[in-house]
Amino acid sequence: MQIGFEDKENIVYVIDTSGLIKLESTFPKNNITFKAIWEEIEELIETSQFITIDFVEEEINNYEGKEDFLKKWIKKWKYRFVFPTNEEVFNTAIPIVNEEYNSGFFDSKKLAIGKEEADPYLIAYCKVNNCILITNENKNKPNKIPKVSEKNGVKCIDIYDFLIERELKMERKKK
Repeated sequence: MQIGFEDKENIVYVIDTSGLIKLESTFPKNNITFKAIWEEIEELIETSQFITIDFVEEEINNYEGKEDFLKKWIKKWKYRFVFPTNEEVFNTAIPIVNEEYNSGFFDSKKLAIGKEEADPYLIAYCKVNNCILITNENKNKPNKIPKVSEKNGVKCIDIYDFLIERELKMERKKK
């Protein structure tokens, strides 16, 4: 399954929890230096080209640390940013769950308490809807999102690849 990347106007990016955390920690929204990045993302949200799924929203909302920027930011953009997982996505995720169940893909602590993880549903959502998945997970480990995405025909990039694709860069002030 190939996406026509020459047409940037129709690309939809789906970001996972680790991608959102990396985005916020590396490029804080309240830092003027990164204003263009956040403007680009919020413009893409307005056109439903930068989204996430309900499982990611739940992971962010369940975070118990002192940082709450992402919770507030997601709440502000929820109706344009957070998309529900539907029956087709659930059905597409089943083989991913089955294939990866014993591979270390799932968090053993979450499995022990019967808590769902966003990862297989993110991959399934992207597969069903022909989207690009943004994650900060290790690209080389076979049981992480990038390799599992690749096995399932889903393009997966990190936040830096996203910035390159969107041609975002910092420029030195001209003297």
